[in-house]
Amino acid sequence: MTDNRVIRGRKDLSRIDVNDPVDVEYIHHQFPWLSRQQILQAIKKHGPDREAVLAFLERAGSSKEV
Repeated sequence: MTDNRVIRGRKDLSRIDVNDPVDVEYIHHQFPWLSRQQILQAIKKHGPDREAVLAFLERAGSSKEV
């Protein structure tokens, strides 16, 4: 399962867990001009797929639309 803290093993790095503050903080360090709330909204809008969220935030960063 994705990001299940009970199961030991490699974390699924292709997904973002909104309930894990470390995941959200990592994205925030990549996009420091965005608030954590804006990042959470982007994850809710585009789902937990890391590539989709990062692509959206990169496009939004150039056009300032989050």
